[in-house]
Amino acid sequence: MEDSAQIIKAIVKEGTRVLTPKEYLLLKEHLTPEYICICDVLLHTGMRMPELIKFSSHYEWYDARRHCIELPTEAIRKAKTVYKTRQVNLTLDGCKAVEYFHKMIANNMKIPTRQSMVGVLSRAAIEAKLPEGDKGICPKMFRKTLVSWLMKAMPERMFEIAANMGHTLEVMQTNYTNLSFATEDLKDIRGFLKGWGEA
Repeated sequence: MEDSAQIIKAIVKEGTRVLTPKEYLLLKEHLTPEYICICDVLLHTGMRMPELIKFSSHYEWYDARRHCIELPTEAIRKAKTVYKTRQVNLTLDGCKAVEYFHKMIANNMKIPTRQSMVGVLSRAAIEAKLPEGDKGICPKMFRKTLVSWLMKAMPERMFEIAANMGHTLEVMQTNYTNLSFATEDLKDIRGFLKGWGEA
């Protein structure tokens, strides 16, 4: 009989997966370069899919010197938000992901539909043998993963994280203040987020 303490379970919140850094690396091994490019940008920015699509035509919103993207009102299409504009903070790796995304878009890379992404990501999760397969796998998971990592690694910056993600403090407190990660995952998370919001 398998020791229940050793069974690795998927982290799923409100039906959406929260990846660990190791799970994301495994997932990427089963994606095409185009999908890796798109997923990297989604994870590093925490943008919603409609925001990413809008940003793909407006590279001028990216500020390399300040390590951020300034999303104007026209990019933020979610009706229920207190933020009419939003600054998306980036790490150095996040800047590299954004710059590579722009290069790929300039070379005619197309952003797939949400339905296409769900199918591709689900297959990749199963092929990568992620815990519980494709449970909770969807494009939204990259946004939920980033905010979960930020809140676990730097809870003292909740106001900044909320503004970055376009969430109210109530949403942050309700959904992201009590999430546990294994010690080794937390170390990887801190490494991934090193330099976030620092220009």
